[in-house]
Amino acid sequence: MRESEPESLRAKKARQTRHALHDAAITRVLDEGLECATVANIAADVGVSTRTFFNYYATKEDAIVGLDESNIDAKLVDDYVHSDSGVENLAEDTARFVREVLLMGSMDPSLPARRRKLFARYPELVSKRFDRAEALEELVAEHVLARLRFLGQEFSTEESAWRSARMLTQLCRVPLNHAGQTVKRSPERIDEKTGTQPLFEESLGLFLKVLDRL
Repeated sequence: MRESEPESLRAKKARQTRHALHDAAITRVLDEGLECATVANIAADVGVSTRTFFNYYATKEDAIVGLDESNIDAKLVDDYVHSDSGVENLAEDTARFVREVLLMGSMDPSLPARRRKLFARYPELVSKRFDRAEALEELVAEHVLARLRFLGQEFSTEESAWRSARMLTQLCRVPLNHAGQTVKRSPERIDEKTGTQPLFEESLGLFLKVLDRL
């Protein structure tokens, strides 16, 4: 497995701001109700402007559910799609790309319980999160397909190409899901300085070993 590149300060700040907005949105809704939570007070809770808020989420509801497919970083996409890395590193590269896109902020062990409380109180948000997650995964699959084509992969039909990209996207979510389960079971393993990155690397290493043995 290739050594991962350290997260840039810019990327780290963006990730932390996105997570903080999502966390603040959940807190506002749980404390004051869905109608009372506004973009202005969510942004103020984090110490950013409403303009900055809209750099991360298109609507208040998007911040509450924590997903917005409109804000995938263009450089992240370009680096993944046009990587010099060959097909032998496709699974690893895709798993890292999927993590960067789908991991909103950090795998905070308290978030699942707070989300469950939120969705129990406002069930209309469940379908919105599902729709957003589905749209985001479809967009990720589009970039995965672009990477496959960049690598010179050929498909008999367009439908076959899309099915392959979607399958690879879903497969490469496994390390992220596995790391998330580890955090849920053992939150004390989250490092204060490096967060959940070591747990993801551990899960990714296991994932690649399993693939190699198949």
